[in-house]
Amino acid sequence: MFLIALAVALISSGPPTLAHDIRDSVRTALASNPKMRARDAAVRAAAFDLLETRGSYMPTVSIFGTIGPEYVDDPGGLTPSDNAHTKNAREIGIVARLPVFDGLRRANTVYARAARLDREMFAFLDASETMSLTVAQAHIDVARLEALMRIARDHLNRHLEISRQVEELVTGGRLPLSDQLQAETRVEAVRITISDLERDLDLARARYLELVGIPPRAPLTTPAIPALPRSRDAMIRTAVRNNFRIRSAQANVDARKFERNIAEADYLPQVSVNAGASVGRDLDGSSGDESRVFVGVTLDWQIFSGGRTERRLALIERQNEALYDRMAIIREVERLAGEAWSRHQSYQRVADLAARQVATNRELVDQYLVEFNAATRSLLDVLIAETELFHARLTQLNARAGALFSAYRILAAESRLAEHFGIDRTGELLALEVRATETQKPFSVIDKARPVVDK
Repeated sequence: MFLIALAVALISSGPPTLAHDIRDSVRTALASNPKMRARDAAVRAAAFDLLETRGSYMPTVSIFGTIGPEYVDDPGGLTPSDNAHTKNAREIGIVARLPVFDGLRRANTVYARAARLDREMFAFLDASETMSLTVAQAHIDVARLEALMRIARDHLNRHLEISRQVEELVTGGRLPLSDQLQAETRVEAVRITISDLERDLDLARARYLELVGIPPRAPLTTPAIPALPRSRDAMIRTAVRNNFRIRSAQANVDARKFERNIAEADYLPQVSVNAGASVGRDLDGSSGDESRVFVGVTLDWQIFSGGRTERRLALIERQNEALYDRMAIIREVERLAGEAWSRHQSYQRVADLAARQVATNRELVDQYLVEFNAATRSLLDVLIAETELFHARLTQLNARAGALFSAYRILAAESRLAEHFGIDRTGELLALEVRATETQKPFSVIDKARPVVDK
């Protein structure tokens, strides 16, 4: 299968390995997700449609037969004993027809179907990029929420320790009961946060299971942020040049052009060679057996039919529609790529600032605890400092996850994300190879579909 060639070649035979690393998550999803298999079926169907066109260059052979009463009144051509008598005529034969000239209809049909195959393959590759990005997001969400849970539980343990110390001090008369109540309130607030995180983590794991087909192994890991282009403009240019969605739209433009040529072929002469043979009895009013053999050239030229102008104009507008769709997709890709770049830069800045804030807050908490034990700092100050440290750690983690996902969005806009995850580029090479031009021989174009269905 085309899908297998594109993704499963990277996975060992047998049941899929349980996903742990983000690459494993993506590869498993591409190999098993029903949406990807549906896309693969669409590619294979388009490839078989192209292979089917070889049959239009072969003769069509038909068997015909008739039987039934026949009455012929032809005094000049029939004997008196045969004329005006009903006979049970019957005949069986075979006829072959081979088109000789069809206004290049067959050739343009080959080119049009090759363009549709291109369109489906690039759509499949674009779906692979989208699926890779969606699975990466699900993987990152699970990993992020698991890390947030660890931070929240660590925060809860710190609050519980403070609460125990405060309880001892209240019991010893060194602190008022209100301080103990404040500490307990903070503990309950952290527990509420943990409950919310558990809910979000359950939802994220369910989303992961839907996409990948197997539950995530805990803890999931996330890699470092991949290398990206040096500038926003360079990244957008690469995205427009490489994006599979834009390539699919261009293939659709090509298909519309060839469809116009197919329609024009209908207005040209259609020439074919016909040959056949038959045997029968009591045919055309004559008694006895009869056999026929024939060969000849047939010309069929429709010199007038209503609506030709409108048909031509409709096909022109459909090609214009495809061209404008391509322009709109280019603009959308430019926007999405630019947004991904801006988000990545923003998340990176926030992550760097949050890292410094975490370091500062850690020092502040340690200092406040010393001052609290020395009775020069209030419990409320310590609790506030702990909360600020907790929020800074959450911000840092969320920003790192956002920066990673934005980097993946940039790679997806450039149609490089699947490749980044180690997915084989065979599908792209096949798509680039199939693309047909009017200078190519139809049979050469048809043969390019064979590797697609053989994969």
